[in-house]
Amino acid sequence: MKAGYINRSLIQNSAMACFLLTSFTKEYQARTAKMRYPSFEKLLLVLPLVWHGPSRRSIHNRNFTTPLHVVISDEPRVTERMAARVSAYAPVTAQGLNIACATGLLIKNYEGSKKEFAFRSSRWPSGSSPTSIDSEMSGTVLRLANWFQNTTAEELFAILDLH
Repeated sequence: MKAGYINRSLIQNSAMACFLLTSFTKEYQARTAKMRYPSFEKLLLVLPLVWHGPSRRSIHNRNFTTPLHVVISDEPRVTERMAARVSAYAPVTAQGLNIACATGLLIKNYEGSKKEFAFRSSRWPSGSSPTSIDSEMSGTVLRLANWFQNTTAEELFAILDLH
């Protein structure tokens, strides 16, 4: 019997999304002393910024004290077609979160209408650390976690011109 079609790029993208979203969540928690956790809405914004070349290149090596609006002012392409990018990456964001939760990297915190995700432990499980993630992507994730920690999802949607 012949095996069915396997879309390897989808599997690779979902695994990469898992590691990027988990890295973001871990950093977000660390920066908030484990007092706050990223919402699903904030996580929807991560991949469209990390996987968009002009955004990633503008963000990855910025000073952590540089405000996000300054980055956008310096590189307006960060917000270019942002709504379409969020929509396009929503399925792989959901797949990445599902993988992260299924493997125990993240746990869901659902309280009423509040949907948040938390890094499950203080470190990566053995053999799962995303050491091969591109330095531009990992730098972007760290800066996004820093900027997103003190901004509501609604404020981020306004800053990123998502109406």
